Amino acid sequence: MHPVLLQSQGLTEARPARLVGTSVGAGLSVFAIALAIGVGVQASGWSVSLTLFLAILTIVLLVGVASVFAFWAWSCYSLRYVLNRAGLEIYWGTVRHFVAIDQIEELKLGRGETRARVQGLTWPGLQIGHGDSDEMGPVIFFSTHQSPEELVYVRTKDVTYGISPQDPIRFVSDAQRYQESAKPELPSSVRWSLLGSHPMWNDRVAQLLASAAIVLNLALWGFVFGLYPDLDNQITIEFPPIGDIAILQSRSEILRIPATATVFLGINLVAGILFQWRERSATYLLVGGAVIFQVAFWIAAVVAFVNA
Repeated sequence: MHPVLLQSQGLTEARPARLVGTSVGAGLSVFAIALAIGVGVQASGWSVSLTLFLAILTIVLLVGVASVFAFWAWSCYSLRYVLNRAGLEIYWGTVRHFVAIDQIEELKLGRGETRARVQGLTWPGLQIGHGDSDEMGPVIFFSTHQSPEELVYVRTKDVTYGISPQDPIRFVSDAQRYQESAKPELPSSVRWSLLGSHPMWNDRVAQLLASAAIVLNLALWGFVFGLYPDLDNQITIEFPPIGDIAILQSRSEILRIPATATVFLGINLVAGILFQWRERSATYLLVGGAVIFQVAFWIAAVVAFVNA
């Protein structure tokens, strides 16, 4: 695909070289999925035990890792720079950085002797995050450069961006042309998509409560799976929340305790995420309630095992 598009409409869209960065991210995602499948196949014949729980937990973690790398691969593929008379827009995943045209003080091509160091999300063909350059000082990189010559530095009063359009010289030329016919409309800003702008990402209290609830739930599953092999095939289950009724059940019935706890956890977390758009206190109540529910089900599990 040609790096410059829609120029006749008073707009220049430049894309960086994305093949290497996207391929690395996608390859790591596929590798994690392959490992998860391998663990699943290996554990498919195992009986309920702590070993099986650890295998399931490993699969969940690998799927999570695969999802993260898949998101980063998509973000790399979606990376682009859009120029017009209003300014420069940098699109990366769920975030968009807009630099007003009248705020651009300098456009500078990268040079081979100028070292660029990036701290953040970096692998071959992808450089995202804060860093610095010997010549430009602190820089925020949204690039896929593999050599300094591929970079274009966009300096403003407050921040310098490092980007990597496929044709740096033409990109700088177009930017300077837009500066000559500048038509500022909006101030510089950082905007997020609906997912990226959710207040949960910046709410440390809600994150801590949610993490505590999830850890308690996972530990509950591990506890039940760990003690399950020691149970008789038929056990007496006495579940305090429904009174003093004790009945003889198959030992598999005890798995309902962590399963029910997981259902409550999911309901509370989803409701908390939805409510946080309008009422943060309701989120704290729901997510805090998730922690309390997990503690209650822990007590139920301990009592059930003691009585069994």
